[in-house]
Amino acid sequence: MLRILVVDDSDSLRFLLKAFFKDVGVCDEAPDGARAVELVRESLGGVGYDVVFMDIMMPGMDGLEATRRIRDLLDEENVGYEARPRIVMLTCVSDSRYMLEAQYECGADAYVTKPFGRDLLFEVLANMGLVASPLDGEA
Repeated sequence: MLRILVVDDSDSLRFLLKAFFKDVGVCDEAPDGARAVELVRESLGGVGYDVVFMDIMMPGMDGLEATRRIRDLLDEENVGYEARPRIVMLTCVSDSRYMLEAQYECGADAYVTKPFGRDLLFEVLANMGLVASPLDGEA
């Protein structure tokens, strides 16, 4: 089972994502970036997260800053690449400037624009090697 952190200021989106992943993992949730950083820090003492789904635009600490801080925390704690959670940015902003900042300056592993469906998120997870590809069973 995957260990998943869902970070979004929308209660309904957190609920939806938890429903998407109920069969493949255990989901924790955070309403903002500051809480996400706290949860990742706490997870370092035990079983860390496999993936973080992070909204970009949130009040307080936004997803870009939270992603930077999570990556810095993992660097400070010398967490190896394979043990690091993959971070998937979720946003309604399709501006390439945000995508470049998220992936190249903040260290996100993927960038998905809203609206999205369950199949797209599972495709992202499969591309990261976290779940089996739906195409693996086809001949």
